[in-house]
Amino acid sequence: MNSARSFAQVRDCVLRRTRAMIAALGVAVYTGAVVAAPQVLTLAVADVPHTAPLLIAEAEGYFAAEGLKLKVIHCVIGRACLKHLLDGEAHFATVADTPIAFAAFSRKDFAIVGTIATSGREHRLVARGDRGIQSAADLKGKRIGMVKGTSGHYFADTFLLYNGLGSLDVTVVPLDPKDAAGPLVRGEVDASALFEPHGRDAIRRLGTNARVLQGPSFFALTFNLVSVPASVGASDEDVAKLLRAVQRGNALIRNDPVRARAIVGAALKIEPGLLAEIWNDFDFRLQLGQSLVTTLEAQARWTMRDKLVPPGSRLPDFLDLIRVEPLRRLEPRSARLIR
Repeated sequence: MNSARSFAQVRDCVLRRTRAMIAALGVAVYTGAVVAAPQVLTLAVADVPHTAPLLIAEAEGYFAAEGLKLKVIHCVIGRACLKHLLDGEAHFATVADTPIAFAAFSRKDFAIVGTIATSGREHRLVARGDRGIQSAADLKGKRIGMVKGTSGHYFADTFLLYNGLGSLDVTVVPLDPKDAAGPLVRGEVDASALFEPHGRDAIRRLGTNARVLQGPSFFALTFNLVSVPASVGASDEDVAKLLRAVQRGNALIRNDPVRARAIVGAALKIEPGLLAEIWNDFDFRLQLGQSLVTTLEAQARWTMRDKLVPPGSRLPDFLDLIRVEPLRRLEPRSARLIR
């Protein structure tokens, strides 16, 4: 009787251990399979000159070279790229500062991981001379085109305010980003606030009828790379790989600008001559600086002052939307923020 009981106990113990080993082996095999299959991440890139380092990285295979399995989708402007990310269709996106300022009032599930380009020269107020416009004062009562919700929108309002005009002094006409220069060229508006390459395109097409009204010298645009949180799939290592690809794109821009322009021109279908004209308007440098926070705060106050966001909205804390660790690990001197 005792022998039978002992045998049963030994048998049960062996069975339990066997089941545990099989379960452990199954978990090990499953875990190994996940590690072996790298996640495919998605990057939404705006087809504008500001994203040159990323357009070069895509064309030259830098993403794969950095060990990043990346699907790239292209957008007309950065605002559309950010929407892809916020809609869960992309892990990374390129976008100017203004759409970020708008989004920060309602969303906290994204972060800026690097500024890829800055410019204080590429926004222009282009007007038609045949509408009697020679200076900013002549804009009063005129139809002004702008792509709403973009840096062009912020530039237009800043330009008017700087020259003693307000939005009630003009008629605002929303522009389609796919044909931003068209309404001005066709005479549907009297002037337009345009970013590149649309500004130079309008000037060329209008010829001697173009009047360029220079904006305030303090105005500057940043174009940025944003990501979803690590919990959604973009780890710090993934971000670092993407930033290294941007660095390689910047290296080509510095060392072989002619070839870099050829790659970007082919990607954007921009004439080499036009791209050469605007190329020096951009500073392609990977960074995260305190000036970005200041710019975003100024734009957020503008949206509140002009009632472009819901009543009662509070100023976002943009420091909470900056993911500095990957860039700081990669290039400490390029990540300068006061927290």
